[in-house]
Amino acid sequence: MPHRYARIDGTVSTMKVRACWSALEGRAEQKITKLRADTAQAQNLLDSLVASQQRLEQLYEEYHAKAAAADTSKGMSDAMNQRQFMSQLLTLRERVERDINTSKLHLQTLAHQMVLAEAERLKMKTLTENDRLAVQKYTNQREQKSMDELGMLQFNQARAA
Repeated sequence: MPHRYARIDGTVSTMKVRACWSALEGRAEQKITKLRADTAQAQNLLDSLVASQQRLEQLYEEYHAKAAAADTSKGMSDAMNQRQFMSQLLTLRERVERDINTSKLHLQTLAHQMVLAEAERLKMKTLTENDRLAVQKYTNQREQKSMDELGMLQFNQARAA
């Protein structure tokens, strides 16, 4: 409930909690929600990349073992195909490792942004609470002043009678 008060220029106004701090706090919370969603998405991508890396490693090992156990009397064409396939697997493995490193760096960046956003949210929450407390303090002071004035009026009326 807003409380009316007189300004220095003589006009009457009301003191109430400012909406700007709670709006800024809401924005900070929205940013945190978005960062959490981005982090979850980035973590899912990292998990997928790690799973791909494991499948590539397994495929490479299986193919390498199969090639080593196979008859060494293969033709030149088969040997070239085998080397080319193994080379492609190694290239894919390197690419997946680069993507994993990029994904980990992105997750670190998101974590840092989350810390900053959380600090901003706490700051806005504190400002909102401080403003609310200031309005409450002002309201209490005005009420106390009104009660004091009423008490003095009653005292003066009782003395006069």
